[in-house]
Amino acid sequence: MRTTPRALLTISLCGVALVLAGCSPTAGGDSTSSSSPTSETTTPTAEPTQEDTATASSEPSEPTEGADDATLIDGSQEVEIESYAGTYLAPTVEGGVALVDDPAANEVPAQWIIGPVEAGGDEFQLTTVALTDGEPSCLTLADGADPSLATCDSGDASQVFSVTTLDHPEQVSISNEAGTLAVDAEGGSLTVHPDGAEVSSTFTLAAS
Repeated sequence: MRTTPRALLTISLCGVALVLAGCSPTAGGDSTSSSSPTSETTTPTAEPTQEDTATASSEPSEPTEGADDATLIDGSQEVEIESYAGTYLAPTVEGGVALVDDPAANEVPAQWIIGPVEAGGDEFQLTTVALTDGEPSCLTLADGADPSLATCDSGDASQVFSVTTLDHPEQVSISNEAGTLAVDAEGGSLTVHPDGAEVSSTFTLAAS
């Protein structure tokens, strides 16, 4: 039988197709992936930045209870001394001491400095901010005498006081050997009680 050139071309094409089919992977065969396996990534914990640290350190701390009140009786601050009646202890232009309604309107400064006679001690002098001949004066409480002012002398027992904290840190009782400083309920003036039991012997300190 003679084979025509067309038949030979068809046979050649079929052979090429079979060779290509044999080189291709089968549907059920294993295949090798050229991509790299995906690794599991763990997000690291972020370290605090310098800005975060600065912000945290700049936050104000809670104030210590009673810390400001303690400074009112250690000689470091000027204070106003208010009586239970709402009046204020103040020097007078005559060099005495009285109770006034408004310390800001007083003719001389009505502020005081309550400082320890000895550093760290529990005995105090009440010294005026107002000066007489360039010098302060000190509250004086002597037996049988009205409260007054005198030239400061830490060796004078009538100028040395116990300043005792009462129910609130800013409320105090002021006393020495002569008695307790108080307000005369009838006249509204300063007086001396034998003890500090009366409410009229309560004074309130306020930083000025």
